[in-house]
Amino acid sequence: MVKSLRRTFTGVPTYAWAACACAESAEHKVIVLIASNLGAAETFAEETVSLLATLKGAKPEIKVLTEPDAAIPTFEADCDLLGVLSALRHGQHTAQKPLIIACTPPTLLRASPSHQKIKQREWVIRKGDRLSIKECAQKLATEFGYDHEVLCEQPGEFALRGGIIDVYPLNATMPVRLDLFGETVESLRPFDPATQRSEGEMEGLVICAPKEDLSQEDLDPFYRHLPPETLLVGVNEVFEQPILQELQSSNLNILSLQDTDDAPSDGEAKPLLSQSADTLRIGNDNDSLSYRLGLIQEAARQCRDGKLCLLAGDTEGSVERLRQEVKELSLAHFSPQIIQARFSSGFILPAQNFPKPLAQGIIL
Repeated sequence: MVKSLRRTFTGVPTYAWAACACAESAEHKVIVLIASNLGAAETFAEETVSLLATLKGAKPEIKVLTEPDAAIPTFEADCDLLGVLSALRHGQHTAQKPLIIACTPPTLLRASPSHQKIKQREWVIRKGDRLSIKECAQKLATEFGYDHEVLCEQPGEFALRGGIIDVYPLNATMPVRLDLFGETVESLRPFDPATQRSEGEMEGLVICAPKEDLSQEDLDPFYRHLPPETLLVGVNEVFEQPILQELQSSNLNILSLQDTDDAPSDGEAKPLLSQSADTLRIGNDNDSLSYRLGLIQEAARQCRDGKLCLLAGDTEGSVERLRQEVKELSLAHFSPQIIQARFSSGFILPAQNFPKPLAQGIIL
């Protein structure tokens, strides 16, 4: 088990959030990224996933935990919640296949079905299981409150056709087609409801009942579903908010990223050494070829001390252009990783007390 930690990095600008989360994620199977608004949390998660995949060869699963508001209907937010809870219970995550959850402080305390209620109100169907179409339809309609429709297009719906059952679990992002041979589940295939085309195959399916009819006694705050080895990464004093004070007494791992240089009164704090990649070249038109080539040359110069270098383009065309420009320069001992990813800003982290592969620093 990963030892519980309470750490703070000070002087962390927004562009360095993902690098810090990537560096500290090491052996954590579940990583929760918390920002004051959901847009910032989602960007934080997307950039962290890109770095984990590139630097550690990880294959993260990303989930967004929402809450009802003017932009997100209650039903949609409840489906998101059930999807995250289902991933936590059945995801079989590892350090190389971690679950990344993007959220805000209030969503960590969202009223969620208790462990016992989830266990009672979910149905796991696996390939090879015995299943009666009639009994399946009855269970979905009466016990789970799903709607029987001609076509299965929305969460909470199911449809029947011959020896096929289509069901769209509230906790899923796509409906699933169960193909039966007699009363044996022969295959489970997610499909696009618009085209009806299957997209791969799965070994098992989890179907959750709706959350809406639970009593207060059957609810727990969401964070109590997180396993003890979870890493919570919060930015800009989110852990100081009164709403999250009870987390301080939990056994979860907490990493706080502060944009100021103020160290907390308790816990371990470390100043982060970083600078924006904008400092590599100043005063030229950043759309010109000469500017881009100069930027690559300066990055190569700064990587002579062993820093990693990532060059990121947000389209296939921009990635190919970067490859051609690096090839054209033919710089000795310079082998940057060129990836397709979107980052809000480039950055430079010098060598500091980070685990590998960031121990020698990085330029992005």
